[in-house]
Amino acid sequence: MENIQVFVEYKVLEEKKEEYLRKVKDLEIVLHKIGAVDFKVYEGADQPNLFVEMFQVPEMSNYQKLKRKRVLEDAQEGVFWQAINNCVEGGKDKINMWAFVRR
Repeated sequence: MENIQVFVEYKVLEEKKEEYLRKVKDLEIVLHKIGAVDFKVYEGADQPNLFVEMFQVPEMSNYQKLKRKRVLEDAQEGVFWQAINNCVEGGKDKINMWAFVRR
């Protein structure tokens, strides 16, 4: 088990912020189905509407699967991801995702 730490960063549209916040619990459930644990969401204290998700997945393949679903919207949950991405300024193209391993 590699234990991959994932960071996802994006800016939420001001007019969609409440909608986005309502979807965060569903986001955690969907991520858990992909293998994510220890899910947290933060909003920038000095940059309102800038959000960062942090969570861990057991393998790099989990991260790659998630990135395909999240950014390319090519999975069954495409409708869900599209609803989340519609809250993001610039849509899926403005979602930044990074995977890290502890050394």
